[in-house]
Amino acid sequence: MVLMALGSIVVPPASAENYTGDFLTNGVGGRALGLGGAYVSIADDVTATYWNPAGIAGVSDKYQFCLMHAARRSGLGAFNYVSGTTQLLPKLNLGLSWLRAGVDDIPIYPLVPAFDPNISADERKNLAKNRPRASDFDPAGYLNDSENAYILTLATGWVVSQSWWDNFGRDSSPPALMVGVNAKWISQRLSSGDLDTYNYGSSGYGFDVGILARLPDLNAIFGLENVGSFSFGLNLQDISKTTLTWNTESAPKESIPSNWNVGVAYTNPHIFGRKLILSYQWQQRYGGQMHLGAEYHISSPLALRIGYRDNRITAGIGILLREFRLDYALLFGDLISTHFLSLLWTF
Repeated sequence: MVLMALGSIVVPPASAENYTGDFLTNGVGGRALGLGGAYVSIADDVTATYWNPAGIAGVSDKYQFCLMHAARRSGLGAFNYVSGTTQLLPKLNLGLSWLRAGVDDIPIYPLVPAFDPNISADERKNLAKNRPRASDFDPAGYLNDSENAYILTLATGWVVSQSWWDNFGRDSSPPALMVGVNAKWISQRLSSGDLDTYNYGSSGYGFDVGILARLPDLNAIFGLENVGSFSFGLNLQDISKTTLTWNTESAPKESIPSNWNVGVAYTNPHIFGRKLILSYQWQQRYGGQMHLGAEYHISSPLALRIGYRDNRITAGIGILLREFRLDYALLFGDLISTHFLSLLWTF
């Protein structure tokens, strides 16, 4: 029952051999999710703590925060995300994040004849004790499932001096190279209150490493006009094969398999006078998944997005209001679609 409940809030891959820590594959941020999760080579805001830890080195704002909530239309299960970033030292940025996936109030039914598959129809008909009673459908309690990840991110970057770059007559932002690391603590809890039989938990820690390279506009290099620029990203997740240990008597262990994401993004701010971003990402986990995304700014405060993620279409919209950006994304599912809403605050 618990596995079925978890499956209702996790973006299901086509096939997989290991679902340990699968809630971490959902993705965060309405903008990135609207782009189909093709964000490892963009990662230009606080959600980079998830997509590519190197990206927060390029966040120039003093503080940036993001809140996200996602739920299926059925209301079964929710996914929440909170993160923030700031400059710790002149060339060192700090990020803190919390992700939570949960399913609450899962009913627990006692083992009674009404639910015993070994009792035949004739036995139910002839013996009153084998027939369902109204009380058999009263749960003995409720089970709450909670999966959490707490992430500490550190990132730094090297940017060619603007004055040195201008000496070459390059009318553009200079190239930049950023690197970042994640240290994360993951915990899973099954809690049923007074029913101690169902109180279990596991925990463990892991590490991610990210690299992000942003190239200058090609028109600054080749003397062409309105060519645009490229950026490249790489994120190595769970490089230590994050291991979660359960607190039961046998103390079984589960390991989150290592994963890598690599991608490229193309940006051109001159498509019909507006900015266009195209991105591609390849994820190694689950036998390989392709992510594609496109974003077009139809006006200064309004952006439209569409994406492709593991055989599913995504769509989204972003609205910029002063220091706030509201992002909405929709992941179309086979039966039920998932809605993501996030708020980015910069100051």
